[in-house]
Amino acid sequence: MNLVIDGLIYTKEAHGGISRLFSEILPRMCDLDPSLTVALFTEKGCPLQPLPTHPQIAHRSVPRLDSYLRPRRVWKDVGAKAEQVLRRCCIGSGRSALWHSTFYTLPHKWNGSQVVTFHDLGFQRLPQLFNQPYHEMHRQRMRRCLVEADVVITISKATSEDIQDYYGIDGKKIRVTPLACSTSFRVLESGALPRPVVTERPFILYVGHRMCYKNFDTLLEAYAGWKLRKELDLVVVGGTSLSTQEQQMLVKLGVADQVHSAGHLDDGTLAQFYNQAAAFVCPSLYEGFGIPLLEAMACGCPVVSSRIPACLEVAGDCGVYFDPKSTDDLQRALDIAVGEGRKSSRITKGLEKAREYSWDRTAQQTLDVYREAIGCVKHGGRN
Repeated sequence: MNLVIDGLIYTKEAHGGISRLFSEILPRMCDLDPSLTVALFTEKGCPLQPLPTHPQIAHRSVPRLDSYLRPRRVWKDVGAKAEQVLRRCCIGSGRSALWHSTFYTLPHKWNGSQVVTFHDLGFQRLPQLFNQPYHEMHRQRMRRCLVEADVVITISKATSEDIQDYYGIDGKKIRVTPLACSTSFRVLESGALPRPVVTERPFILYVGHRMCYKNFDTLLEAYAGWKLRKELDLVVVGGTSLSTQEQQMLVKLGVADQVHSAGHLDDGTLAQFYNQAAAFVCPSLYEGFGIPLLEAMACGCPVVSSRIPACLEVAGDCGVYFDPKSTDDLQRALDIAVGEGRKSSRITKGLEKAREYSWDRTAQQTLDVYREAIGCVKHGGRN
């Protein structure tokens, strides 16, 4: 099987769930199928993080023309077409191959099979937050990928249902392949845990990016008015450094000395934070899956989460849920989770549920989708 991967996501994020997915499953699929060959294409000199490696994975660079087609005003009408021709020369026609993009791209005049992974429909479900012209272009591109694909992969049942509701796509075309978390995330011996360098006090934990739909501002407002705030700091992991606007908000809320940014952490260090946190909080308005939920559960950390479909699917009855638009409800959920601690039945259930997910299983399920997609084209069954 010849697999062509457009590694666009590796040029868009230094860390994140999408790139983690492909970095985890590509080498595993190669181990599962010795006949699999992977050509991973990225723009020359652009990757922001290491690419997945395996003897069966070949890294290929696609030159960028924009630095050569100057002045741009002269070339603007033919630049995009020239880029298409160049990419087709590098990537090939697709004959006897399968295309899978990491971030909603289509190959030019492709003659092989196509698979697309839909991670979430945040752009569609929250149009008030994604209302710029380039957001609409992204929505159109997602729709084209959905139509062109032989098989569609989604990372949760919630996302599958969103696709069917929003696009009217037949569910028979969709395959759910859930994500997972690293085996680094587990319950650690308390005596071997160093104190986090960002605070000496007990803390609650937030992990991930903080763009608009992540609802981080609501968490800050709830935390500032929370009765246990004087006993528990808030530690923020991942994403960029706290912005000037966020720092000003902390000062305005009177919590600047209690909210600490730890930056990006490796899995082993992040696992230590989960093991020490009084609770992990996910305040998102929308998620396609939620890997940090799994990480927290695998570490025996109490989970406080928005009451949204994907989070309910991943955490089940292991979390304490709240209305993401209500600071009062979030404070109530924090009270429950912190009060119960790590001895509650939710923690035991969380440990058991986290074991249901694995990257090995995700890799096998994705490989099965590839074989199905190739069969669709061979037997004339393309949707």
